[in-house]
Amino acid sequence: GVRVCTPCLAPLTFASHAYDDFHLLMPLYVCRKWEGIISPTEGQAVKWARARDLRNYPMPPADAPLIGPLIDLLG
Repeated sequence: GVRVCTPCLAPLTFASHAYDDFHLLMPLYVCRKWEGIISPTEGQAVKWARARDLRNYPMPPADAPLIGPLIDLLG
């Protein structure tokens, strides 16, 4: 798994999304330093992608508002 350097975490933005049975408030943090290798734990695929290409990938509706701030930060 991945171990983050806690002092290197910084809040970037958040997403708020109303699902039929609950409301999700999801913070997004930037982490510039970590150790380890990303590995899926629930059978999902993992892929490194450029921020500008994120709109080309399927994702839950709650995640879509996070793309703009990531593109602004990472280009």
